Amino acid sequence: MPSSEPKPPVHHAGLDGLRAIAVLLVLYGHAPLLLGRQNGNDGGIWHASRGAWIGVDLFFVLSGFLITSILLRARGTDGALRRFWIRRALRIFPLAWLYLLTLVLVAWLVPEFGHLAAPAPLVWAATWLINFHIAAQGWTTAALALLWSLAVEEQFYLGWPLLILRASRTAIAIVVVAMIVLTPVLRMLARPQLGPDAIYVLTFCRWDTLAFGALLALVHDSPWRGHLARLVHWGLLPATATIAWVLAMPVQAVDPDTSAWFQAVGYSAVAAAFAIWCAAALVPGRLARLLANPWLGRIGSISYGLYVWHVLVAELLVRGMHWCGLGGGLILRAVLWLLALWLVASTSYRWFELPLLRCKDRLT
Repeated sequence: MPSSEPKPPVHHAGLDGLRAIAVLLVLYGHAPLLLGRQNGNDGGIWHASRGAWIGVDLFFVLSGFLITSILLRARGTDGALRRFWIRRALRIFPLAWLYLLTLVLVAWLVPEFGHLAAPAPLVWAATWLINFHIAAQGWTTAALALLWSLAVEEQFYLGWPLLILRASRTAIAIVVVAMIVLTPVLRMLARPQLGPDAIYVLTFCRWDTLAFGALLALVHDSPWRGHLARLVHWGLLPATATIAWVLAMPVQAVDPDTSAWFQAVGYSAVAAAFAIWCAAALVPGRLARLLANPWLGRIGSISYGLYVWHVLVAELLVRGMHWCGLGGGLILRAVLWLLALWLVASTSYRWFELPLLRCKDRLT
């Protein structure tokens, strides 16, 4: 008989550390463009920033693992589907919509910021379809385009719970493996017609990244769990080498010069590498202890706010420094940006997100 409550969640501090690394990669990748330097490949510490798009892929793998793990623990419980969707909506929607409302207010109060809330992209972003808008029209203003990754996740998790909660584990495993194998083929076939931007942001072209996290969740919640240590032992070095190679080259995801084979298969390789990193965070060892560092944990706990607010804070900082006649190089701007962003994201988490998290627990 179904029980009334799912199994209690298990917290892995190392995954918070990986979440921190993911958002720091995103910030590093966006800093040169947002803070006034148009090219990130002219040497110095910003050389690798063009490859830091992989931070979003790490978020996808983490999300695939965490959400699938939650759903696996909820199998056989009353109201599991309703509970999942309510909790997911309360975690993601309010902050994103608050952010969009803030963009509208800033654009209304200061005409120079009108580009932040262009009507058409704003509607697509508010309805979690901004990735389709980007695929059809190209990249819009960064303040709205950043929500494409959240749109991918929300579209994916609209139907994913139906499979995890109702299908057999064998069927789930078959679907997950099929997604991992077939998604690179879909990207290869779709690229000539849709272009590199579209296959980067469309949900069906990113299934494999989420599926690698889901596969790890299936293994972690099975008798095969004991083999994860062996996977980490043999796979951590090539996984780290793959990630380092993307950053060192650097390989830019949607650059026209990036080869078709990388956009077809390279995304899968990066996802597999991050899945091994996630496995390392779950297995007791030196890397898991490093990732469980309290400072990384704190960054990881506010990573959603850091991601959502980072473009707007950069726009306000750069324009404010210009109005005040202040100069300063990219390093100074980056330091001021990070300090301001930390303040905004911490405030958002403390006074807006946490109350909603408590409400989420009460409602479900």
